[in-house]
Amino acid sequence: MDEKFFGALQNLRKQIRDDVNLSKNPYEILLNVAKTVGEISGEENFYNEIHELVDPIYAKALNEKPALELELDELCKRREKIKAALSNSEFTDDEKRRIKTALIRHDEEIARLNELIATS
Repeated sequence: MDEKFFGALQNLRKQIRDDVNLSKNPYEILLNVAKTVGEISGEENFYNEIHELVDPIYAKALNEKPALELELDELCKRREKIKAALSNSEFTDDEKRRIKTALIRHDEEIARLNELIATS
C-alpha cells in the first residue's frame, strides 16, 4: 500500500470506529467517509455525489429518521447563515425582502422535517 494513503486510511478507520461507538447518525458517518475517500483519491466531488444520492433516497423517499435528522441539521445551519445576511447593510431592501422570504421557506421546511421526524 502506498505510504501516503496508509496514514489517511488509519485515521479513517479510527474515525469510523469512534463514530460507531458514539452511536452517531449512520448517514453522517457515511458522508464523512465519502468526504475522506474523496480527499484521499483526489476526487473531491465524491462527497457531493454521495450526499445527492443519500438525501433524495433515504430522507425524502424512505423518510428514514437518521437521514431526516441530518437534512434538518444542514437546513438549520443554512437558515442561520441566511438570517445573518439580514444584518448586512450592503443588501438593498429588495434583496432583504428576498432573504426574509428564504427564511420563511426554511422555517416551513424545518417544521415539515420536524413533523416527519416525530412520526418516524
